[in-house]
Amino acid sequence: MLLIKKVNKLIFKRLITSFFLSMMSLNTWSNAPLSLAASHNFPPYSFLDEAGNLSGIDIEIANEIMKLSGIHFSIELKPRSRIEYLIKNNKLDGIITTTPYITETLSNAMWFSNILYNTTLSLFINPKNKDIFNQNLSYNKVCQRAGFLNGSILTSPEFSSTSFIDVRSVNNVSQLVDLLTLDRVDCVIAEDIAFMYQAKEMKKQVLLIQEITDRDIFIGLQASIVKSRPALSIKIDNTIKILHKKQIIDDIIIKYLKLPLKKAN
Repeated sequence: MLLIKKVNKLIFKRLITSFFLSMMSLNTWSNAPLSLAASHNFPPYSFLDEAGNLSGIDIEIANEIMKLSGIHFSIELKPRSRIEYLIKNNKLDGIITTTPYITETLSNAMWFSNILYNTTLSLFINPKNKDIFNQNLSYNKVCQRAGFLNGSILTSPEFSSTSFIDVRSVNNVSQLVDLLTLDRVDCVIAEDIAFMYQAKEMKKQVLLIQEITDRDIFIGLQASIVKSRPALSIKIDNTIKILHKKQIIDDIIIKYLKLPLKKAN
């Protein structure tokens, strides 16, 4: 009888130990750092500063959100095509969407946060051509040579790359500014904040002719991660609401637009 009690006591202790170990493992997993990515070399949104540190509008916003939410995370800057590959193959937990090109192709596999802010995709021309537009000609009568960023996807069929006779694709926004101001293209279709930021700091004059479409910027996470860790989405969205209420996101955007140029290279 005494032996049976000792055996039962030993089994009970092992069960308790196993339970606590499993709970500790679960807690560690539920607090596992998120691996995020943002577009590399895309100032003022995401870039490396002179000291080699991550910087930019989206990087600082993400830092604020994760810090206030108590979420551990890491961010790497990668080319858009690489980010898309890593997301599709479950090698990244999420993205900070300086890259609408990515989110449009992966929307079914991801959860997206509340909106961080809006950007606008716009049509720009060289100021010396503005008189032509004043003749009320349609854009495609004038913009036969157009510049785009590599990998960009347009939500407006009217402004797709097939709408133009000659399309020049480049890797960064500063190259778009050069294409336009050196008269290599008739017009450029680009995200307005990034393009005007580069043009202004490069002391290049460009003319905004038409706003094409608005785009929402947000944090995207793998849907499978949010399903298994539902507290993540609640924490992130609640924190975004707080940042908007305190105008912290607006202040971050203004701060970076006032900083000296970090030219994409």
